[in-house]
Amino acid sequence: MPANPRVAVIANDALGNFVVATPLLQMLRTQLAPRELHYFGGVRTRELETASDLMDRSFPLHGTPFREACDRVEGAYDLVVNVEQGQTAKAFAAFLNGDRICGPCLGSRGDLPYGDDRRGDLARDTKWLREGLTTEYDFLQSGFIGEIYCRLAYLEGLIPAYRVPTAEPQIEVPDLLIAMGASLPEKLWPLESWRYVLRSLKAQGISVGLLGAPPKANQTWKGASDEQAVVDEGLALDLRGFGTIPQVVGALGRAKRVLTLDNGIMHLSIAAGAQTIGLFRHGIHRLWTPPVDHLVALTPHEDEPVSQIRPETVEEAIGL
Repeated sequence: MPANPRVAVIANDALGNFVVATPLLQMLRTQLAPRELHYFGGVRTRELETASDLMDRSFPLHGTPFREACDRVEGAYDLVVNVEQGQTAKAFAAFLNGDRICGPCLGSRGDLPYGDDRRGDLARDTKWLREGLTTEYDFLQSGFIGEIYCRLAYLEGLIPAYRVPTAEPQIEVPDLLIAMGASLPEKLWPLESWRYVLRSLKAQGISVGLLGAPPKANQTWKGASDEQAVVDEGLALDLRGFGTIPQVVGALGRAKRVLTLDNGIMHLSIAAGAQTIGLFRHGIHRLWTPPVDHLVALTPHEDEPVSQIRPETVEEAIGL
């Protein structure tokens, strides 16, 4: 590559995917010193993208017509880093630069092959969730997907912490913030378990606030009826959609604890430095939890659903 290359990064437009890409963005900046670093995300992460100092410009790819996204591109890129497996992202990577790319990319006869080296072996590996991944790939210090993104881009050194924009929340932040919504039904924790914990906290005088998308904008997420139930029963203050995403980050940083499912708010909470309790499917936690001290990842036993995480265990982990 030339010195000070022009770099494009392609990612999913989910909040969590944006956050886990921030170590990669930091390492690209410090190690490559790009003259320009552009980020192609989507409409759901625009608030974070436009407020972030990790990129020079950002553009919506997901949620935008493909031709319209292509028309926004000005000039060639020396390097494209794609961390998204979808067909749209792979086709867009080929459009930007099919010759010098780290990550999935479409060619004229299907997906282009990865490099013939150990990084390429990891990219071809379909079992990132397994134990022992770091012993098989000695360039990994953890099985965390944020590190995997960096190593697949051939970046060396310590993996930086999450870095996301934050703003004053302009609300009185409760003691505990919770996030009950998730993208998949198998991520959900039962309403009765939420009730058990929240009733106990209420009896102790501990205030609770519910974070998430506004109900009318929450049609694609699971758990909306459970959210409404805890609000209607007076177990949590309804803070869904209260401000911008950077303001949500600011609120998370002020809470005494955060209890959340495996979702974007969990990653924002870790980025804010909050003491976070995350409820995960067994095995998923190996890939999607950064190695930080302020996260407690609770999982059921192997082959059990999230519903089997005991509410007593969660209450003990909260520790308020």
